[in-house]
Amino acid sequence: MNWTKLLYILIVVLIYIPMVFLGANVFFPEYTGTNSYYKPTIDCYSKYPTMDASKVTEAQWTTITEKQQKCQEEQNLAQEQWESKKLAYDGMKYVFISLFNLIILGLALFLPKLQDSVTMGLFLGSIGATFGATLGYFETRSKIGFVILVITFFAMIYFINRKKDTFVNWKEKK
Repeated sequence: MNWTKLLYILIVVLIYIPMVFLGANVFFPEYTGTNSYYKPTIDCYSKYPTMDASKVTEAQWTTITEKQQKCQEEQNLAQEQWESKKLAYDGMKYVFISLFNLIILGLALFLPKLQDSVTMGLFLGSIGATFGATLGYFETRSKIGFVILVITFFAMIYFINRKKDTFVNWKEKK
């Protein structure tokens, strides 16, 4: 086994996968970092604080709890809308990642001048990044992403079948 080729493959994969995800976050910056989770705009319990039960009447207590409950229902609705928008946005991000990886897989397959280790690194990197994106964005249920994933699957099968000698024959040429 040629360890140098294996090292080159590993280097390509280790740079390629984070590059893809960082690129996705650069081109699709919404809902990333500190904006990746819902932050309520109002704290219903500080806006309508609960007072000591011995100091308020039954009517005041009921009014406060009803206002808190209504506020909480509005917050829940706002959160559902935010999460729905985030899922749609993440679906676009998944399509971007999957399409980019499919293009790289096609380049690895059809560019004849690349070294075998670079070709294998691009192949493994694109497959690894597609797998990672599929796990990360599974909840988006993107139909376009699914179609791209199916195409990637058949391109991967074609790549393995076409490049099977590269997978197996790693002996130094003399």
